[in-house]
Amino acid sequence: MDGGYPAGGTDTAGASGPPARYDRPAMKIFPTQIETYLNCPRKYQYSRDPDLRRKYMKSSPHLVLGNAVHDALQAFFDLATTPLGERTYEKLCALLRDAWAGRGAFRRNAWKQKQAREEAFGEDREAEKAWGQKGLNILYRFFQTQDTSVVPLTAEQFHEMRLTEHVTLGGKIDRIDRLEDGRLVVIDYKTGKPPSERDRARIADEDLQLAAYALLVTRKFRGEVARCSYLYLNDELEVGYAPDERILARTEERLNEVCGRILSATESETFEPTPNPLCGWCDFLPICEAGSAYQREREAGSGEQVDLPF
Repeated sequence: MDGGYPAGGTDTAGASGPPARYDRPAMKIFPTQIETYLNCPRKYQYSRDPDLRRKYMKSSPHLVLGNAVHDALQAFFDLATTPLGERTYEKLCALLRDAWAGRGAFRRNAWKQKQAREEAFGEDREAEKAWGQKGLNILYRFFQTQDTSVVPLTAEQFHEMRLTEHVTLGGKIDRIDRLEDGRLVVIDYKTGKPPSERDRARIADEDLQLAAYALLVTRKFRGEVARCSYLYLNDELEVGYAPDERILARTEERLNEVCGRILSATESETFEPTPNPLCGWCDFLPICEAGSAYQREREAGSGEQVDLPF
């Protein structure tokens, strides 16, 4: 799960990137932003503009749920907030409610949560109740199936490393555990729908976000990542792999290449749209002519007559 990043030190890892101009500015970027660029450069450009984000990126029930679950789990595994002897399902539920409302340990988020809930639910208390109950059900399954006695090395913390002379790779990683043998485990919580079996089989070869986290953790902690995984909380499903040196090297090479393209696009201010089936869920669809045209054509096509055999 990515987010903002703090100012300050980075860890340096030697990497050979694309030829860089002397005056090229430094850039901080997250794996999720890189995936956004690969999906649609125009969306990436819009999402980096703070004014456009404020105007068009609104909260949703999915976002409220996901953020509250992540915050609750972070506080649950934080010994300062929840000592080992207090790790009960009731405590986890209380943390979810506090995170949802922006109170207690999350009171710093009170205004943000109030705004997010208004955007997501308006005055529909029944809808909010249903989504809140979904969150409680997710955490019940988590409590029943996961080891709640673990003490993570880090939970919901920002990490970053110098990828190239001009690029810092950063990210907010949900959880990093250290095994007894010293190796590390990277876990990224997901509250959405899991991938198909076919896509799960290809995750080690095609997924960039998880591989980037593995690379970042390997370089920062100078240790071996035994496994990196997505944990689909609503389905009690773990999807991941053991990132070997081949995967890490390939990931670093791919990140360098894509970040070089992003820097070049930033200099030339050239971010071409890439209309695709995700346009219908894009926050910036109202100001994207190419995406709007694609979506209209797609919706018109869905109304075509279909010859059924029954």
